[in-house]
Amino acid sequence: MKIAAISLLSSLTPIIGAKMNVLFIANDDLRPMIPGMKPEDSPYDFMVTPNLDKFIAESTTFTNAHVQFAECGPSRASILFGRRPDTTQVYDLYNNPRETMNLNAKTIPELFKDEGYYTVGVGKIFHDGHSSNNSDPNSWSVDYGDDYFMGSDDYPSYGGSKSWMAVDEEKTGQVQDSTVRDRAVEHLTNFSRDLSEEEPFFLAVGLRKPHLPFIVPQEFYDIYPKEFIGLTPNNYAPVDMPKVAYASYELQGYADVAETNFTGQVNETLDDAKALEEVRGYQAAVSYTDHNVGVLLDTLKDLNLWDNTIVVYWGDHGWKLGHHGAWCKHTNFREDTNSPIIMRVPGATPAITDSLIEHVDLAATLADVAGLETLPTCPASNPGSVDRCTEGQSFKRLIEDPSIEWKNASYSQYIRGKVMGYSMTTKTARFTAWVNFDTEKNVTDWSGVQPEYYDHSSDPLENRNLALLDEYADNVALMFEQVKAGWRATISSL
Repeated sequence: MKIAAISLLSSLTPIIGAKMNVLFIANDDLRPMIPGMKPEDSPYDFMVTPNLDKFIAESTTFTNAHVQFAECGPSRASILFGRRPDTTQVYDLYNNPRETMNLNAKTIPELFKDEGYYTVGVGKIFHDGHSSNNSDPNSWSVDYGDDYFMGSDDYPSYGGSKSWMAVDEEKTGQVQDSTVRDRAVEHLTNFSRDLSEEEPFFLAVGLRKPHLPFIVPQEFYDIYPKEFIGLTPNNYAPVDMPKVAYASYELQGYADVAETNFTGQVNETLDDAKALEEVRGYQAAVSYTDHNVGVLLDTLKDLNLWDNTIVVYWGDHGWKLGHHGAWCKHTNFREDTNSPIIMRVPGATPAITDSLIEHVDLAATLADVAGLETLPTCPASNPGSVDRCTEGQSFKRLIEDPSIEWKNASYSQYIRGKVMGYSMTTKTARFTAWVNFDTEKNVTDWSGVQPEYYDHSSDPLENRNLALLDEYADNVALMFEQVKAGWRATISSL
């Protein structure tokens, strides 16, 4: 690719005639990054991420970004189609938005492909199998082929019965993300050689770790001596929490955890020795991912692509890591909905902001900063029927000026049988209404509410549900009405 280095104007408007490349990095189960964290500060939160720390110093980092559904299939459908779960009608790991919503609905990479980009994916971008017709062929300029790298029973990263394992890749062969990383580097190298400046690229790279099982090279376990590992400060469920709000499964599906007799019930805690192993495994997996991201970013620089490539790094949801005694995701707790978005737009001043954004905003934002045709807001009536629209809002203005106030709330949801939990998170609180939901007609019945209300100013870890206390009745009533009004009321205020 014979592209001269370019920059953006202060307004982040692309230079006329120049199209920026996009490196779109997705990550499973990613908790928020805390740059510069020391083990003595919090051994539980400590993660060694030198490459991500450097990337954060060069980018706009959104620490208060929230997914719309804390499970990978529904979350990725929402992010990639730029629409919310009640529009995609994806609440599980099976349903496909092209069947439940609209066969011709545009995904993020498809938006770029339609405007002349060469779009390629490697690793886990969409959820696999039927939920995406095996990585959504419509999105890519070339067949995904073998680039999904799912692995098999004898593939070292597949896991089998173990929740974690330190491996020697010289003996076992590469774990999945090493293969994804190397394939992505190969793509970047080929792009720099073969594509003309009239054909920019959109490369999506899906890294699985720190998803279970924590099977990564030994050198990343070596970063975390066992004596420095710590456990969560609150391994108990919130006071007065409705039982429907709680979930802790998936981890005990691995034989080494099942052997401890942990079943994931409310206020049941995992054996401390096993919990320490899982925290260490998660930390090692994050450092392994940090290494892989570093290789990708260094490759961009080595190939002289850094100055004309937008890079966005995002997690599909958070992960509890023993918070409230629970593991994994599958709830509306802030630990599960809060996952980082880090975006570098050439020419933008680096910053860290706690302004609220949502992962559903990524489609509109990427189209905006790349200079694509503006992505309109989906209509309120039958929003899934429109091919090209979004239910998010571009946060380009936040990249230009991270100090401004942005959304007053983010919206998430989670389903339990025939009950849906609708959450609204503000800068100071989270309110959730668990209400009846008709799973056949996908219709919400706002009666029979089971409420949660957490004051993040006094209770940032969400340890006490205030919704049942008389002194908060007015707040609960107001926030219930705001949840019912939903995201459109928030967008209309921008």
